[in-house]
This record gives sequence, C-alpha cells and structure tokens, in this order.
Amino acid sequence: MSEKTPLMSQYLRVKKEHPDAILLFRLGDFYEMFYDDAKVASEILGIALTSRDRRKENPVPLCGVPHHSAESHISKLLASGKKVAVCEQTGDPKQAKGIVERKVVRVLTPGVVLDSENLEAKKNNFLACVAERENGFGLSFCDISTGEFRTCFFHSREDLLSELAHVGPKEILIQDKEREPPWLGSVLEAPALVTRVDSWKWETERCGEILRDGFSVLTLEALGIEKIPECVVACGVLFDYLRETQKDFLPRIEFPRYHDTVDYMKIDEWTARNLELRSSAEGSVKHSLLGVMDETRSPMGARLLRRFMSYPLLDVEEINKRQEAAAELLENLSAREDLMEALARTGDLERLIHRIETPSARPRDLASLRDSSFYVERLRCAMADLRSEALESLRERMDDFRDLRDYLEAALVETPPALAREGGVIREGFSPELDRLRKIQSDGRRWISDLEERERERTGIANLKIGYNRVFGYYIEVTNSKLSLVPEDYSRRQTLAGSERFTSPELKEYEEQILTAAERIAGLEASLFEEARERAASEAPRVKAAAAVVAETDVFCSMGEIASRYGYCRPEFVPRPLVELRDCRHPVVEKMGLESGFVPNDVTLDSDADRFMIITGPNMSGKSTLIRQVALASLMAQMGSFVPARAARLGIVDRIFSRVGASDNLTAGRSTFMVEMVETAHILQNATPRSLVILDEIGRGTSTFDGMSIAWAVSEYLYDLGPLTLFATHYHELSNLADVKPGITNSNVSVKEEGGEILFLRKLVPGATSHSYGIQVARLAGVPPKVLNSARKVLFSLEKFKASLSQSMLGGQLLLFDAETDGESEAAYRKEELLADDLAALDPMNMTPMEALAKLIELSEKAKK
Repeated sequence: MSEKTPLMSQYLRVKKEHPDAILLFRLGDFYEMFYDDAKVASEILGIALTSRDRRKENPVPLCGVPHHSAESHISKLLASGKKVAVCEQTGDPKQAKGIVERKVVRVLTPGVVLDSENLEAKKNNFLACVAERENGFGLSFCDISTGEFRTCFFHSREDLLSELAHVGPKEILIQDKEREPPWLGSVLEAPALVTRVDSWKWETERCGEILRDGFSVLTLEALGIEKIPECVVACGVLFDYLRETQKDFLPRIEFPRYHDTVDYMKIDEWTARNLELRSSAEGSVKHSLLGVMDETRSPMGARLLRRFMSYPLLDVEEINKRQEAAAELLENLSAREDLMEALARTGDLERLIHRIETPSARPRDLASLRDSSFYVERLRCAMADLRSEALESLRERMDDFRDLRDYLEAALVETPPALAREGGVIREGFSPELDRLRKIQSDGRRWISDLEERERERTGIANLKIGYNRVFGYYIEVTNSKLSLVPEDYSRRQTLAGSERFTSPELKEYEEQILTAAERIAGLEASLFEEARERAASEAPRVKAAAAVVAETDVFCSMGEIASRYGYCRPEFVPRPLVELRDCRHPVVEKMGLESGFVPNDVTLDSDADRFMIITGPNMSGKSTLIRQVALASLMAQMGSFVPARAARLGIVDRIFSRVGASDNLTAGRSTFMVEMVETAHILQNATPRSLVILDEIGRGTSTFDGMSIAWAVSEYLYDLGPLTLFATHYHELSNLADVKPGITNSNVSVKEEGGEILFLRKLVPGATSHSYGIQVARLAGVPPKVLNSARKVLFSLEKFKASLSQSMLGGQLLLFDAETDGESEAAYRKEELLADDLAALDPMNMTPMEALAKLIELSEKAKK
C-alpha cells in the first residue's frame, strides 16, 4: 500500500515495538492479524486468510478471531512456540476523535502463561534465564503460574545442563550476542523457546536495581544473592522480562530463593535419561519411574513429586521423616483413602491464587478456591489421629481459610458462569441494590400490569392502557372520550387519531430504571466480583502456604499407596557407602506384565569389602535392567520413598552416575562412541568415593582391543577412586581384574542352554561367564540362517586366533593385562612417537638430494632398531 490509513499506521507503530510476536490487534469484537502475522497464524490456527483493501494493487493479508474465543487460539499459537502480543482498545470509542487509542496490555510466551488452558497440570511451567560470566553460570527460573522463583550458580557447564534438564523450562532467556547453544536441544525433554534479550539489559548494577525496586528491598542481602553477580544478573533479566510481558497483569512473585544443589543428590542429565526418571526412551511418562510413583491426586502434589525426584536428599534425618510419614499412611488404609479422596477434590490452589491476583481471574477461579477450602478442612480432619512428626507438622500448618470461604459462599452463586461479563455471578442476598435491580428487570411486566390497574382505579378510566415503543418508550394511552379524566400529573407524549398518549412521574422513573437495569446490573456485578477477587487476592500468602501443605500431604499419600500396592519395603540407612538389596526389582519393568514374571535379585556392594561388581552375561539376559534397578532403588530411598525389594540397607550416595545404551548427538557433531566417551569422562572427573556408578558396555563403539583397553583402564580408575560400581560388560576378559584387585567381584546373569536353545533365567549368580550367546540372540531376532551359519564359522576362527595370540604372546594372558609387557609396549610406542617427530621436523623442499638421501638412511637405521 502506498498510502496507509490512520488505523494501519497505528498498527504498524505497535507492531514495531513487538517484531518477534504475533500481534492480536483489537478491532471491535475481533482480534485482527495483518501481513506476515496473518499468514503464519492462519496456517497454525486453520482459519481463512483474506486481505484488506483487496481491490488495491498490494492488498494486506488479514485474518482474525472473535475476542470472546481468543484464548483457545492463543493456546494454539503458544503451543507452536510463538509469542503473542495482545493489543486492546484502551480508549472509549464513543468519545474518541479519530481512531480509538490502543496499546499492548500483555505479551504471552510459552514461558509466561497463567491461563489453565495453556498449562500442564502436573508440571511446572518454568521460564529460565542463563547468565554466563568468566567465573561460571548464573541460572534463574520462575513459574509465573505459582510464583516460584529460584536461582543457583554453577562453575561448570555440565552442572548447569544437569539443572536445566531437571527444571525443563518452556522458554530460556539468553544474551542477544550469544548464539543459540547447540547443547540446549540435547538436555531438554521438550523443545524450549530461546529468547534473546538485548545486551545492555545484562549489566549487573541495572539488574540489582530492578530486583531492589521489584521486591521493595534496600539491599540484595535480603535475597541472599548479593555476592553472586551471575545470579543477580540472571534474576534481574528474568524479572524485568516478566514485567515487560505482563504489564499490569503480573501476579505476586516470590523473592528469588538461592537453590544450593550441594544439599541434594546430584543427577546429571545423562543419568536422568538413562534411568528414564521422568519419561521413557519413547517419551512416555507411563513407562518411566515417575509414571510408577505418581499416585498423587492433586496437581500440586504431582509437581512436588517431580521435585522430590529431581532433588533426592542427603540428610538422613529428613529422609527418615518422609519415610515415617509414608509408613504411617501405608499402615493406616482408612486415613489414606480419606485423604486421597479429599485431595482429588481440592483445586490447584497454587495456580488458582496466582490467577486470582491478576485482573484476568474468572468467577470459576473464585468458586474453585471456595470449594477447595472445604476439602482442605476435610484433609485436616482425616489427619487427626496421625502421629508421625511430618504429618503432625502438616496438620498443624493446614489452614483452610474458612473466613474467606464464608465470604465467597455469600458472594458467589453455587456454579458461576465461565466469564464475569455473562452475568449471574453474585448470589442473591449479597447486595440489596443488585437484588433490587434484578427484581426490576425480572418483574417488569408484572409491575407494568400492576401500575396499569392502579391507574385505572385512581383515574376512573376503565380502558386506560400502558404500552411501549422504541421511539417514545413507555406510555399511558387514553381514548379521546376519556380525556377529561386525565389527571394533572400526566404529561402528553403523542397525539393519535382516536387517542392520546401520556407519561407520569412514576412511569417515567420506572422507565429509566427498567431500561438501564441491565447495564447497571452488569456494572454492579463487575464491581462486586472485583471486590471479591481483591479480597481473595489479599489472602494469597495464606492460600499459598495451604497449597504447600496440601502438596506435601499428597506426596506422602502417594508414597504410602505405591508401597502398599507393589509391596515395597522401607530401607534402612547406614553411615557408610553400602548397597544391600534383597529380592530387588525394577519398579517399571515389573509392571509391564512379563509372561514369566519379574525375577528379583540380591545385590551387595560395600565400601568396606566388595565395592566393584563386574557383571557378565549374554544379550537379553537382563544385565542392564539389573544395574538400573539398583540405581533406582538408591534414588527412591533418598527421596524418602520405600523401595521395590524385600529388604534394603543403604548408605547415602552423593551422586548417581549412569552410562547405559548407545546413542549419538548429531546436532553436536558427536558419534555414538564419542557420546559414550563424553559421558564416561564426565563420570571419571566427577565421581567421589560416596557415589554410585552403573556402567553398561563401556568401549563397545570402537575396535575390540581399543574398547577392551578403555574398559580395563576405566575399571582400574574407578576402583582406585572408590565409588560403589556395577559394571555390565561383554568383555569377559575384564573378569581377570578380580584376581588382582581385592574388592572387585564377578557375577553373571545366568542362562540355560539346551540343544542350541537358550533360556534366560535372569538370576544374578557369583562368577564370570565366557559366553555372550550373541548368535543365538540374533537367531531369536529373525536373522536368516545363512547369515547365522557364516557368523558361527567366523566366530570359531576368531576364537582360535584369540587363543593362539594369547598363548604365543603371553603364555596364556592377554598383552593388555601384563604389567611388564605393557611397559615394553608403552616404550615401543614412545619410540614410534620420536621417529614421527624426526619426520615432522624435515623440510624436504629446502634439502639437496644428497642431504635427503643421508637423512633417509639415518631414519631407516632408527626404524630397524
């Protein structure tokens, strides 16, 4: 368009302020989108794309959605990873000279959402901010729907990534000068929107001022982060982003709380993925540890359970408090059932109260808060006879905000409409003025009929009638023959052929009331609803405290429920690193309905005795399942949960490390073997004597001897370091380690072979095995017989070569495992390096033929030696 209308000029000014968002521009009863926004939105929303000024040479692409149904459309845009800026009419169209004034009242992004339609009930919706400095990384994350705001500092990128994996943000703020980190996609369960924020907003002083102003404090000492500039920047940028996007809709946000990860067991992102804590390899929550453990009945409890799983405890006293609560609820079936029934009926208090703190709250939010108070009271009653320390403390802190409930019961109808503008929100009897207006509106016809009868009696005009038309409104009609009886207080309105029409002071007053009653009812109801919302918002601290208590109660009920349902035991903790499990099972696999049933196993690792177990056995025998179930038992125990075993004695572990399975990371340019080595290096660099390490098939991604060498060296290193270790491997030669390293034991997952057929017994027994049964497993997988026969011939030849090689070189022992020969090999390798150095130092282009020949003879003699 060569010439833009005032309306389009206004649109373009607003759009310029929000270039990265889809702008919903309010025009009457619609939100309109123009240009590229219209093209993108029409495709995502599945609505028609039309155009403005279609007769002109360059018509403007256009699409729109009704304002009353905009939330569902906004949900789709957010789900597709788009930002949405909502531009409303802020001026009165009736009083506007020219176009009505408009401005953006809120910016919605995947990480800044309050509406329940756009939120997963059982997961937090975190917005995160990463501030990278020379000394390390500051991370902040906030869920605007609950008000939770936390921050932490990390020296290493690995620890930062582990925390991001636990947080699982929907949106991440980074400095605009930085490229999108390629590692983000590899650590998050679901894609996150990466938002770049202008570099000038990352100044430490500016961020500190934003926080002091935003939380009304004189010093950042009140927030506990004054000496951590990385956290100050991360928190300041995030809070500033919240204010910019939410405008006048920002609910109360908690003080940023410093989250020190040293207080919890650390679980890196690889371990969380390998153990399938929150989702399976296929992305299913059902087939993950969370899917088994989550018997919570409220969204608050489900979110807290996720946090318990991400941050297992190190404090035995706190763990025991959780276990005692779970144990009491396990034993008291009646109390547990009563609690779970009440929890299922309790609304999401955390998110309810935060929506209520904003003008976008709806009548049903207040009604849900009112009804939830009743069930919180039932929770407290159901806990009356419970005596564990944790449950007693929860009961004492359980506030059902009864006074607020009484107020809301008086103010709101039993089932209010979805939107306040629909009317019918306020209960009869709450406001005398509202009742009077409603009576006028509902009793209008009867009042007119009564007035008509009274006026006939008063005037003696038997045929007097009261009518209504749009031009003159209500009128009293008298025939010409009765005009002499018209009283003095009547005023003439209209003359007809056979009659005249009048009004009276009483009719005029009532006309004004009845014609404006609907408008006045709407205004008064809106005002009363706003008063109720503000009253409820003023009780936000109480409601939020109640929500925390409800969530914790829910998690303890869930722990008691799964312990009862699946036959879990309460683990005993000892002061040294120890894993002693009797009849241990994998909590997820045992629920999958195996035909032969799940075979439990005993496992013992002891820092004072046998701390390193090498597990051999064929493919499909269950080695990987076994080592994972040990790690899961340790993690569940430190969550405060019971564990899937007949009996358990455990020591506190500071970290769990897991290297399991084969995968690549093409976006980061890493092959399967490279990923394996990166994860292995991470374990070797970070494990401590108080860690638990599970390894599966180290070194399998390269040549046999390379891989065997790496596996041997990794085992020795971990043995010297001292963590409790389970190492499942097909390198049967590693079993020789038990002969030279006290504290290393061999075990194998047994199979039974009959007539070429193998039966997996899935039982862990002492000793090593020398067979992998790979060809038999290939047959079970359907590999053609011709291939299998060929493989058997090759295997026979390789085994003969391996045996002869071992005998000829070492008298029965592999070169890798002989210390003296290994030293000779290392010396020979060093000589090769020196020869290579000599070659690299040559400058053939500047040598005479004779000099080159002499140098060649010299190097040849060196090589012969």
